[in-house]
Amino acid sequence: MFFLVSIDMIVYATDMVFLSISLLIILWLVWNITLIGYRDTATVPITPNVDDVFDARCLPIILEHDEVMESAIIMVHGFPSTPYSYEEASRIAHEAGYDVFVPLLPGFGTDVKDLAHTTYAQWYGYLREYYLEKRNHYPRLFVIGTSMGGAMTLDLAQEFSQTDYAPDGIVTIAAPIYLNNLREGFIMNPLSYFARTFALFMTTLSASVFHGKEEPNDGDENWIGYKGQFPRAGLSFLGALKRIRRSLGNITVPILSIHDTRDETIHFRNQELILSRISSTRKERITTSMDATHTRHILLMYPSIREELMRQILEFLHSTSTLSNTPQENKE
Repeated sequence: MFFLVSIDMIVYATDMVFLSISLLIILWLVWNITLIGYRDTATVPITPNVDDVFDARCLPIILEHDEVMESAIIMVHGFPSTPYSYEEASRIAHEAGYDVFVPLLPGFGTDVKDLAHTTYAQWYGYLREYYLEKRNHYPRLFVIGTSMGGAMTLDLAQEFSQTDYAPDGIVTIAAPIYLNNLREGFIMNPLSYFARTFALFMTTLSASVFHGKEEPNDGDENWIGYKGQFPRAGLSFLGALKRIRRSLGNITVPILSIHDTRDETIHFRNQELILSRISSTRKERITTSMDATHTRHILLMYPSIREELMRQILEFLHSTSTLSNTPQENKE
């Protein structure tokens, strides 16, 4: 009898241990995947260390005309990229009659340690002040953003739509609101599900500066920035995407969304998810389908499609400027 009772107790104890472990695993997965309760801890305003760039090509791009211009464009780079991704696109826009500004976001383009200890709140805080300074100077101001820069462009638009500081139009290129979305059937970065755990133990993994490649590949060889993994900085970006998703309905400014159907970094479904959630009455899209060996992600870097894309972007901006001059569209 004692032996049978002991067996029952062992079985019960084993079941309870298994149940407890299963519950802890579920809670751990929920904590990681939903980012419940996550907040950026570093929020003190910072500026980029432009004197410490690892390559002169990382410097901000500023292209202004000698005469006073009414229209300007801010171009926002991605993660962990640099302004150089817009080197040629900014020149094309400038030649079309725009003053063009491509800021270097703080933490980028200098040393991997600089990015490891910064957050989205600080990157966006710098961009926000940069944007407001230009908004006060130019009657017409547009924002173009690629990848994370596209998400930041959406963030600016959701904050300032229906205010005197609203951009006159935005262009997003390969912008994410999700890296992974099981409901939509895509997982582009499985490890990002566990970024919150990784961030507890490391700031970088195999991180280094990258000066580009020697072998030509449709302009992809010109990409410079950081290589490797940045768990804490990446976690901060994931947390921001969660907030941006919830705020997309605030956006009412004209938008042009560009994405390649075979983008290997940010899934193409993001384009439809963004356009379906924003409140803008003018929503346009361009889809490309490149036959290439690169990631098909930083589209304005690729000479094979850059000229055509910039032509369409400039047409969109010009038509938006024309509409904004009509009485019903004038800003107060």
